[in-house]
Amino acid sequence: MIAFLEGVVDAKGIDYVVLNVGGIGFHVKTSSHTSDEVGSVGSEAVLHTCFLIRDENPVLFGFDSTQERALFLDLISVSGVGPRVALALLSALRPGDLASAVACNDTGLLSKIPGVGRKIAARLCVELSTKMENYLGSPTGGGQPGDAELVEALMALGYTAREAVDAARKADSSAGTPLEQRIKKALGALAAR
Repeated sequence: MIAFLEGVVDAKGIDYVVLNVGGIGFHVKTSSHTSDEVGSVGSEAVLHTCFLIRDENPVLFGFDSTQERALFLDLISVSGVGPRVALALLSALRPGDLASAVACNDTGLLSKIPGVGRKIAARLCVELSTKMENYLGSPTGGGQPGDAELVEALMALGYTAREAVDAARKADSSAGTPLEQRIKKALGALAAR
């Protein structure tokens, strides 16, 4: 119904953006990544949108890219995954990282995201693994086979999934680098922020 909105950012929070479009303020629910990317208050922005009515409550969801919107729609097609859980997944992991976790059947990483348990993580992997090829072309960071192991190690140290994935992206991903050295580099990146 509403494919996108273009306007000025009037207000924003960790999970929403208010976009002023021709004098009308649209409250749009977003992932934290989209909220970060949209720019500061007063800047021009475009949000790709999805309008859903759940339990007689209309909600407008906004995304930084059409790819993120398509992934959101794939996520909510899975039984037990509603818009809130889908946004939590997209807030914790960027689309390429999320697609990689689903395609690699990384239920350990997925189940650590708030609102996603082992059953939902397994269901996501089973139902969506074949659809994830569409999203794997996006930058996923390091790309080394041990990336999931590095993210798991950082999360075991108390970092959130989003922090762990961002730090893994900054860690040395050259072939043959031992996990211990990559953990040290990732911890250095986390300390420097």
